[in-house]
Amino acid sequence: PLVNWYANEIGLELTMKAPSDGANPHPFKQVPALRDGDLELWESGAILSYLADQYGGLDTPEARAECAKWVYFANATLDPVVFKE
Repeated sequence: PLVNWYANEIGLELTMKAPSDGANPHPFKQVPALRDGDLELWESGAILSYLADQYGGLDTPEARAECAKWVYFANATLDPVVFKE
């Protein structure tokens, strides 16, 4: 849910596929996983950091730090409370 939420916030359209899809790059065929061109990522923190760098306009260490604090907060505190799986 965090990756979908962030993509929506920055206006990035994602194509969703089933975890069992053969193109899923996650070694255990879980979600979240992301394929962007030749890049393959899994785990929401890694995906969020990449999306912020690639599409979110983070062009300074200060901008990345501002984003990172929210990525870490979302993964450690928000996700377990808000998103029930």
